[in-house]
Amino acid sequence: MRDRTDRYLNKLNGVQRKTAEMLLKDTKPYKPVSSVLSQWLVWMGFAVFVVLTTLVFIKPQTQLMEKLELLPNAIFMLLVFIGSALSAWAGISSSMPGREPGLTERSFLVGLILVLFVFPFLFFTPDTLAQVWAHSMESGWFCSRTVVLVALPSWLLLGWLASQNASFSPAWTGAWLGISAFLLGTGTIQLHCEHWESNHMFVDHLLPMVLFIVLPIWVGSFWFARWKK
Repeated sequence: MRDRTDRYLNKLNGVQRKTAEMLLKDTKPYKPVSSVLSQWLVWMGFAVFVVLTTLVFIKPQTQLMEKLELLPNAIFMLLVFIGSALSAWAGISSSMPGREPGLTERSFLVGLILVLFVFPFLFFTPDTLAQVWAHSMESGWFCSRTVVLVALPSWLLLGWLASQNASFSPAWTGAWLGISAFLLGTGTIQLHCEHWESNHMFVDHLLPMVLFIVLPIWVGSFWFARWKK
């Protein structure tokens, strides 16, 4: 590396070389940034650990396999976890200059998220908001709390990974990482909760993402922009 630097310096005239040597003297050693794939795989391993650990404590629902044999149930769970994984990839990519998701990728992810919010009303048993409220009050909003608690460590890890990069769109980075973390929580609680009714899934499993997504966007807009300061 030093030999290559010397070759470049030798091509400069006296003033240019002196200036370049002064700049190099004040430059800190460069630390290579891990690839998007490497950072994403770190998160994937952690996400699996969080889901499995949570299920050890709250237990999977009885007859889970029978539930997943129903096509709508299996598709919904697949879309939730795929959405979480793709959003994590988009968030990490958006934190790296030149790797930001394009319009096609962003449109696909937004469409996938909209499908997830509409899906329960198309394929699952309808229930009333009164029933949802009564169950939530009785359980102390257990489902919603679990979604948030599962999302938090996932988002912190994703945030730490993204903060090592140099996001030009910190709010978008925070949004994608927040969506990924909350979808991970949604999938986890659905593996436990025996309620597959439309309004319950919407209010207790999906709505927390809408209510709290402003937090990772707001925090991310400061956290991931620190490199500019």
